[in-house]
Amino acid sequence: MTVIGLIVVASFSGVRWTLIIAAAFAAWFILALAIIHVGSSRGWDALRRAYIATFGWGNWI
Repeated sequence: MTVIGLIVVASFSGVRWTLIIAAAFAAWFILALAIIHVGSSRGWDALRRAYIATFGWGNWI
């Protein structure tokens, strides 16, 4: 869903806003990964939990 959303944004707003939104998602993922990694999870579990925290909202659409 994130990629489809970025394609829609790119078609209406251009590359600038697409890059801004993609960078926001990347920053959120890195922040979630850092918090989860410091908290308790390590390795693949931390990546999986950060992915769900960042992109898991697509399951509810």
